[in-house]
Amino acid sequence: MKFRHIQVDAMTPTIGGMISGVDLNTTRSEDVYEEIKQALWQYGVVFFRKQALKPEAYIRLGQNFGEMEQHEFFPHIEGHPQIQLISNQGNEAPETDRWHTDVTFRKKPNMVSILRITDLPPAGGDTMWMHAGAAYDALNPGMQQMLEGLQADHDLPWHFRRINAAERFAKRASAKSGMMVTASEQECKMIENTPTVSHPAVITHPYNGRKILFVNSIWTKRLLGMHMDLSEAVLNMLYEWVKKPEFMVRFRWEKDSLAMWDNCATQHYAVFDYAPHYRAGQRMTCGSFVPTLKPGAGAGAGAGAGAAAGGQPSVMRQLLDTTRMQAASPSEQKAVEAIFSALESVDLNAVANAAQRR
Repeated sequence: MKFRHIQVDAMTPTIGGMISGVDLNTTRSEDVYEEIKQALWQYGVVFFRKQALKPEAYIRLGQNFGEMEQHEFFPHIEGHPQIQLISNQGNEAPETDRWHTDVTFRKKPNMVSILRITDLPPAGGDTMWMHAGAAYDALNPGMQQMLEGLQADHDLPWHFRRINAAERFAKRASAKSGMMVTASEQECKMIENTPTVSHPAVITHPYNGRKILFVNSIWTKRLLGMHMDLSEAVLNMLYEWVKKPEFMVRFRWEKDSLAMWDNCATQHYAVFDYAPHYRAGQRMTCGSFVPTLKPGAGAGAGAGAGAAAGGQPSVMRQLLDTTRMQAASPSEQKAVEAIFSALESVDLNAVANAAQRR
């Protein structure tokens, strides 16, 4: 895609684009925001330098990707509940210190995350992203076919049980309420509030049609329809597979840098190499999607039905108003998707030739 209002420089052949030529504090142009969206769908994660964003401008940027939320785990800045505060200090690694996609334990995970680091350690604290579409493309056809027939359970309480989080949550709840709260009470409450959900192990990206490997080492519990031992073996193999450097980009933070990632297409890893120093930032999560594998989607080299080479939307699909699509109901999205899929299956050259013969 050609960009008229921004400049985008690829950081690797697979993932990551550096955007320049725009001041996010002052821009209100729908054309600029639309090109940022298209760059995001193309590159998986995009970065900005020297963006000392005010909260209002930060929120204005996020609104282009759908409704913003308040996260289950994090506090927010005063007066702006959409902007979450995340931080870490000391020698204890964060609870998400593994490759993962955010909140896949939900029926509708968030679509886009935006992060601005406000406090940097003296050295270290980089963040890495990998493209799960590239990871899927690089699998052999037999493995692809097997995975496309599988569903996977995603489970928040299951992971928190692995890291003994319920005990820590109980201590916090006891201190806050002044009453004794047990770990079992916290765990039961968590299970009740966040039941297990199932998603396809391979999904179709909602905006460019690319096939995406959709399992991650934090929230995915098992592959359905498989013996437990086989499920664990396949998942562990995939968790190692996504670590190939060919799928990755690594970003070194600077003051007033901003990263925006496609939570559907990527996994990320915040490198914890800065202990005992402090690292903090402001994050927004925007929009959502229903993980779905659409019949016939994806067509080699990462180009799906409706995607051109390099993961770009087809000419036909570039007519879609992505903001309106995000706001549409699931039934409306399916109807529009069906219409465009039908149009893309038409050989327009053949139609033109037939018209000329009349």
